[in-house]
Amino acid sequence: MEVVIIGSGMGGLFCGAILAKRSVRVTVLEKNAVAGGGLQIFVRNGEHYETGMHIAGGFNEGGILNSLCRYLGIMERLRIRHSDLMMSVTYADSGCTYDLPAGRDAFVDYLSGRFPGEKENIRRYVDAVFRLSHEEKLFYLESMSGMNDHSDEFFMPADEFIAGYIKDSELRAVLASINPLYSGILGHSPAYIHVMISALFMENPCWFDGGSGQLADALRDVIEQNGGKVLTRCEVTQVRVSDMHVECVADKDGNEYRGDWYISDIHPHSLIPMMKGKAFTTGYCNRLESIPDTASAFKVYVRLKPGTMRFPGHPVCVIDSKENTWKMAQYDAVEWPHGVNCFFGEGQDGYSSHLTAYCLMDFAEVSEWENTRTGHRDPAYEAWKKERTERVLDLVEKRFPGIREMADDIFASSPLTFRDWFGAPNAGAYGYFKDCGNVAASQIPIRTKVRNLLLTGQNVNMHGIGGVPMTAIETIQTIFADEPVLNGIKEVISNKK
Repeated sequence: MEVVIIGSGMGGLFCGAILAKRSVRVTVLEKNAVAGGGLQIFVRNGEHYETGMHIAGGFNEGGILNSLCRYLGIMERLRIRHSDLMMSVTYADSGCTYDLPAGRDAFVDYLSGRFPGEKENIRRYVDAVFRLSHEEKLFYLESMSGMNDHSDEFFMPADEFIAGYIKDSELRAVLASINPLYSGILGHSPAYIHVMISALFMENPCWFDGGSGQLADALRDVIEQNGGKVLTRCEVTQVRVSDMHVECVADKDGNEYRGDWYISDIHPHSLIPMMKGKAFTTGYCNRLESIPDTASAFKVYVRLKPGTMRFPGHPVCVIDSKENTWKMAQYDAVEWPHGVNCFFGEGQDGYSSHLTAYCLMDFAEVSEWENTRTGHRDPAYEAWKKERTERVLDLVEKRFPGIREMADDIFASSPLTFRDWFGAPNAGAYGYFKDCGNVAASQIPIRTKVRNLLLTGQNVNMHGIGGVPMTAIETIQTIFADEPVLNGIKEVISNKK
């Protein structure tokens, strides 16, 4: 069997590596010079920066990433550093900081000490987080589960889920402070996304020592060592279809690639114009194009002078006030940003080498420059970008006074950079937005009407380092319809113990 994969994001690479492990001949086609999507890193003035995977989880014993990487034989080569803190949250208006520890009991004990009147409610909330996370059985590599296996609570608004257990408004805000990790919107973001991310990072917060690119490299090596190929600078421009069956895909240079199955790991909006021949119906295309994307991101990168900032070893979130905790993805542009997530590079002697300040941003803010390209944008864009950079630094300053004086290099990337780098038309940081008001409308199936064309990646089901590998397994199971892929993975893992 031969499989052609369009795009080498985390979904494409996990699909390719698992298929290659099963003796399938895999060809991965990537338009960029480096494979990996959000796992990539880039270098500026000798400093390495993450493009997307700033924090990780699931690498603990029994975690989904640990299990899959052990199955693929790459766990030992990954340099994973574990943290004692899930994250630290500071409210700029009050100066109040909450250091949220890793581990269920430690998490409950810490917050119970800060909010003693909520002790029992905090325990009930944490129990509910893990109870609901176990409804997605594949997250724990237990079994494949369908939509009908989930409770009503699983799909309720995340803010209502939190409020159902917690009375104190400030504690509700603290628990909701992870919402930038899924572009959370009040009354719309479903509880299941909140609980899956909360469970992942509460159980095992960690990061890649040396950058997340090592995971992309390891997955690529599995593909190539098993006879497959990962071709970079290979931009697919056509998916040629005949009788609802992909005959081949072609790149911009006219090279053709053929397989028995084809998997798309790119945004569906980018896939649609590639389809040549009778393929997707107008109704299907209209449906895909009607699904809103999550917010995009504006990032400020600060290279720090040696010995100026201790390395925290965990993310730091700064929010202007508890009232604005749910306004980081949906905001008034005049008031932006309401919050910033800070991620750190580890330097020498316990100090940070750099800080990346991450803020959600609506793509509409850069729409007037959407038809321009890097290096050819007008002075108005550069002025806008500089002004937004200063706003971000002003908020970072609330937690790290003197941040500008600590820096020897400051630069920024906007949603335009995100769009161009990852190939997402509207630069959604987490793919399609999942709305609990209409869950079915924001869920797209892995299987398409084109019989041998499948979808994978963050636009299908869940995003992130916990969600995308789950979808990869489901994508592969679609190919091996009569053979339980998950059982094979678990059997190999069991034999390695």
